[in-house]
Amino acid sequence: MAIKWINKFSGEVGYVKSIDTKEKHFINTWEQSEAKIYKTESSAQKAISRLIEFGEGDNNIFELVSA
Repeated sequence: MAIKWINKFSGEVGYVKSIDTKEKHFINTWEQSEAKIYKTESSAQKAISRLIEFGEGDNNIFELVSA
């Protein structure tokens, strides 16, 4: 399971490669094969919640996709 993001304004689409908890943002990749793989839906949902707490949900919609 990976996290796909869609920019609410531009429509750009990418994947979350990693989350930088110090800088409070995610590292992007355009390739789904490079996206971080989460073992469970629960762990992926926690990551999405963290991104929303960081403010990343203001500009992006996050979705879970099969890896």
